[in-house]
Amino acid sequence: YGAFTLGYTQIDSEPAMIVGGRAGWLIDHHFTLGLGGYGFFNNLQNNESSELSENYTVAGGYGGLFLEAIIAPNYPVHVAIPVIIGAGGASVYESSYWDDPNTSYYYNYDATAFFVIEHGLELELNIVKFFRLAFAGTYRWTSGVDLSYDYYDENNVYKSNPLPNDILNGFSFQFT
Repeated sequence: YGAFTLGYTQIDSEPAMIVGGRAGWLIDHHFTLGLGGYGFFNNLQNNESSELSENYTVAGGYGGLFLEAIIAPNYPVHVAIPVIIGAGGASVYESSYWDDPNTSYYYNYDATAFFVIEHGLELELNIVKFFRLAFAGTYRWTSGVDLSYDYYDENNVYKSNPLPNDILNGFSFQFT
């Protein structure tokens, strides 16, 4: 089967969107073996809880092996346990697009690769024989993400700001 996913998560305590999909072989309606991939993005703003200064963004994607156990698949409403094990990449960059789209620029400061495991719980609804909707809550764990960016502070002093290693870890809510 094939499926598209939209989701909400937080990156550095700021809202982020997840867009992705997965494809798999549904074995006896109880287990899926396949591949999944997701992209995430956000325009992080400077606030008290954020590690980033204004106009900086963390964006990237991840994907890998998709496994899913499906409990009572023939019932109209049932539960599934999805897991993705794979790798991804993320970057931090500066963007002026939201300030003035006519003079927009992008400057990539740093990029990194990471290992990821995302697991969760899905509530699936059998709409018709060939179509299901799913609502999921998942937790994404990544290996240490090594990202930083450079900026000038209010006194025009050049500084480097490393981001927390667990900036991509967290819960997400998805609709598939």
